Amino acid sequence: MVCPEKKSNELFSLLAEDIADWAERFLRAEAAGGTEAAGQVLGGIAEWLGSDLVDGMPVMPLERWMALDGLAEELLQGCKAHLAEEPADRQALSEIIRRAREMAGCSQGE
Repeated sequence: MVCPEKKSNELFSLLAEDIADWAERFLRAEAAGGTEAAGQVLGGIAEWLGSDLVDGMPVMPLERWMALDGLAEELLQGCKAHLAEEPADRQALSEIIRRAREMAGCSQGE
C-alpha cells in the first residue's frame, strides 16, 4: 500500500516534470513548425492546466500545489510572451524548465 504522503510526492514530481516537458515541447514545436505549431502546443498547455494540474489539487498539500500552479502560470505567460516576440522570453522558458526539474528532483528525496 502506498501512503498518501508518498503518493503526493510522486504526483508533485510528475506534475513538475510535466511543466518542464510542456516548456520543452513548446520550444521544439516553435523551432520545427513556427508560430502556428507553438500555438497548438500552447493550447495543449492550457488544457493540461485545466485538467491534470487541477486534478492534483485535492491530493497534495495546498502549499505544494500552489507552487506548481504558480510555475505553470509562468509557463503559460512565458509561452504567450514568446509568441508575441517579447524580449528575453526564451530565457524565461529555459528558467522555468530548470526550476521545474529542480522541484521534481527535490520531492523525490522526501
